[in-house]
Amino acid sequence: MNRHDEIVKAVLKKYKELPKSGKPLVHKEKAEWTVLASIVMIDNKQEIQVISIGTGLKCLSFSKLCKTGDVLNDCHAEIIARRGFIKYLIAQVSIAKSDPTTCPFTLIDNRLIQREGYSFHMYISQSPCGDASMSALAQVQTPESLDSFESGSNKKRKSVEPFLIENVYAKRQKMDQTQQLFQRGRFKFDEIGILRTKPGRLDSEPTLCMSCSDKLARWNVLGLQSALLSKLFDPIYLESIIVGDLFDKEALERALYKRMESIKDKLSLPYKLNEPKIIHTEIEFESSNTVLKAQFNCIISCATSISWVTGMPNKSEVFVNGRKQGAPKGKPTNEKTRPSICKKSLLVELQKISTLDTLNYHQLKSTAIDYQHAKKCLLDNVFQNWIQTPIEYEEFS
Repeated sequence: MNRHDEIVKAVLKKYKELPKSGKPLVHKEKAEWTVLASIVMIDNKQEIQVISIGTGLKCLSFSKLCKTGDVLNDCHAEIIARRGFIKYLIAQVSIAKSDPTTCPFTLIDNRLIQREGYSFHMYISQSPCGDASMSALAQVQTPESLDSFESGSNKKRKSVEPFLIENVYAKRQKMDQTQQLFQRGRFKFDEIGILRTKPGRLDSEPTLCMSCSDKLARWNVLGLQSALLSKLFDPIYLESIIVGDLFDKEALERALYKRMESIKDKLSLPYKLNEPKIIHTEIEFESSNTVLKAQFNCIISCATSISWVTGMPNKSEVFVNGRKQGAPKGKPTNEKTRPSICKKSLLVELQKISTLDTLNYHQLKSTAIDYQHAKKCLLDNVFQNWIQTPIEYEEFS
């Protein structure tokens, strides 16, 4: 067995150990499917450690966005796994100081640097939504699924496109827009290399969430650590991305780094254009669309998402509509009832170990000067049509 399949096996083993709560249900004649994603570390002894796991297919429409940072706007598996990884990184800040020999990061000049011999990898059970999977989806698209998606063209669309366009980076910066505007979800398969929002029927309310392909591409420039942690960590990049279903190496390479090659020489260290190895695995995920289609006449998307992060005893968090399952409806959330990986929770955890507790979420991100310079380079030169979160949705503290 090759090393990358060993990573996949480790992820699937950990997933199976988690409780059934939040996992897709299988009925007599129909089954729920989902996507599984995970960030994994290989340490300096070449041992595999699963760091975070995420499942999910859903995201919130723009009208359901939260201004207090208490909900998860994007519950796609890749995003859940990465948010779990950020939670893990916050915990590493204290470990690096108290028990440095067990930490994959070393403290140099008050910054955490990834130790030599450690690497991070991502597994995704199917090719990420957006540009990376357009070609593969076009090949398996049925006339019925196309009709269902495009049904919005014959109905009155629940359209807030003007709101989306107002929040496009180029529009905010008053730039000349030479690039084509983003596409919604799976619309127009033949247009490749462009930014897309998360999938959804054309008559559904749009989302501000960019596709997983676009977000992964962005992490290959800015790193996994986020603006929030970039004053504490040097950029953390993936060494490889392992993909199961809908694998198309050419499309994945294009979507995840090749379309950004023009900024290679424009970025300032420690930022760079990361080019992870793109690997295919034939190991099946039992709750994938592909596996279940061969067993059931009817499959439906799973409405729940799961998050697990190393350090949590075989226990996972379950989310529905961006909220923690079981949280009282209509009541303000608190530390126990909000998702532990939502923006507010991560901010609270960071403030416990930093001296920046007087800043709100948006201000804290804005103080990460080097990160913001790299982000500006990416948006100015490649991703001019990125839809940005309105500032008023990030001014919580």
